[in-house]
Amino acid sequence: MNMAPFIFWNLAFYTIIRTQLSLMPDTLEACIRHKTVPALQFLMDRGRYWPNCVTVFPTMTASVDSSLVTGVYPNIHKVPGLIWYNPEEKTIINYINGWNCIRKIGIRNCAENVLYNLNEKHLSKQVTTLFEELDKMGLTSASINAMVHRSTKKHQVRLPFLLDLFTGFRFKEKISGPDIVTLGAMADKELRQHIPRHLRKAQYLYGINDKYVVSVVKYLIKSGNQPDFMLVYLPDNDHEVHKKNPAHAEEALIRVDAKIQDILSTFASWDEALDQCTVIVISDHGQTRIGKEKKFNIDLDILLKSFRVYQLGEKLENHDLVVCNNERMAYVYPLKEKIHDKVIDQLVADARFDLIAWKEEPGVRVKEGGSGREIYFEKAGIITDVYQCTWHITGEWSVLDLKNEGDILNYGDYPDALSRLFGALYSQDIPVVIITARPRYELKSRYYPTHLNGGSHGSLHKYDSLIPLIVTGTKHPVKEPPRLVDLKQFIIEQFTDKN
Repeated sequence: MNMAPFIFWNLAFYTIIRTQLSLMPDTLEACIRHKTVPALQFLMDRGRYWPNCVTVFPTMTASVDSSLVTGVYPNIHKVPGLIWYNPEEKTIINYINGWNCIRKIGIRNCAENVLYNLNEKHLSKQVTTLFEELDKMGLTSASINAMVHRSTKKHQVRLPFLLDLFTGFRFKEKISGPDIVTLGAMADKELRQHIPRHLRKAQYLYGINDKYVVSVVKYLIKSGNQPDFMLVYLPDNDHEVHKKNPAHAEEALIRVDAKIQDILSTFASWDEALDQCTVIVISDHGQTRIGKEKKFNIDLDILLKSFRVYQLGEKLENHDLVVCNNERMAYVYPLKEKIHDKVIDQLVADARFDLIAWKEEPGVRVKEGGSGREIYFEKAGIITDVYQCTWHITGEWSVLDLKNEGDILNYGDYPDALSRLFGALYSQDIPVVIITARPRYELKSRYYPTHLNGGSHGSLHKYDSLIPLIVTGTKHPVKEPPRLVDLKQFIIEQFTDKN
């Protein structure tokens, strides 16, 4: 999983540092037993720890970050995933995932999507971000390398020369954000002058790296310019676990712990850090280990060859389907009404698919790959789940591993399955089918990255969905069982109580 937010706060200083670390809770616990992560051990000893926090679906950074910052699911904030189809523009939206995909879609288009459109166009104006709400409360905030940062201030993005060249020197838009925004070395010209120059170069991804982030955080603390709240994103480990696989996550977590030590050591002592701050550490998603052999890649191009599937780089004309591959899940968009059921039948016949789901107003129908067993659910029924949401359910509960425990609906292999599936399917008002791969399997499409013998995520399964959560420095109750989507309200309540 990805160790994500790491939060400090007090009356004058509240920071979220969100690191992306693909880390399973059992990996964290193994490191604790081996005494190899002293900073995380320190935070856990002085705070509270949950191994079963649930992230958002799809378990991809764009949808997760949007829910973290808005406190709602994709059906409300309207960012479906990392890769999705925009029917109005007849284009695939890609927030920078996979070099071959970016090359076919166009660097300029992908850069505009992640730097500007995600926050200014795609994220719904009907929701408020954490940054916007803190601004209304008269509090300062910062977003350090986070994807979702919309707020009231305007910031000029300055692309490094090579990126400027590749995008045709056309990206001149200002982005919105809190008081301080960094996107590597591409924003906040004043702040980056205080960061080692080599960390801003191309080989360090122009500041999209952990060392750059830690340097920014340390500078803000040492200079006395730290805001009341700060969200910080550390990306390095996720890339490494993708390549190696989750079995190597301990090594990566040890390196992330060193970064956390570095931040805590900016204070006179770690105890002083907690005297001044509250800290939250959370992941954004988990990772599933993918098998070594090619059979563990489900080739969607071959499987759907009886349909005319749009391929990146083509002009969208008389195609039947658009497939947006999010690693272990995909959005499949039928462009012609008559093929909707045919597509579903073909997908359901393949046992390598875990779940096939689609909208059936006003609810959702889900079938299991291979067996065809199915379940239907909709909101506002007589069944109450462990998160106090109510549902009407018909069909076989075992398809989603639902459990009736003392008249309360609980979840097994697919945590918070009903709210998360509903949130993803209703994030767009067009026909769409969701498919997820069984554990060990990953979806393959032309140009999209794959990770045989590595780590991958995106699905609804608990391997991709359960994330560790550490809260240190406050006794304020955390809504249980914990979910990433509830953190925004938890943070707002801290400031409300203090004020």
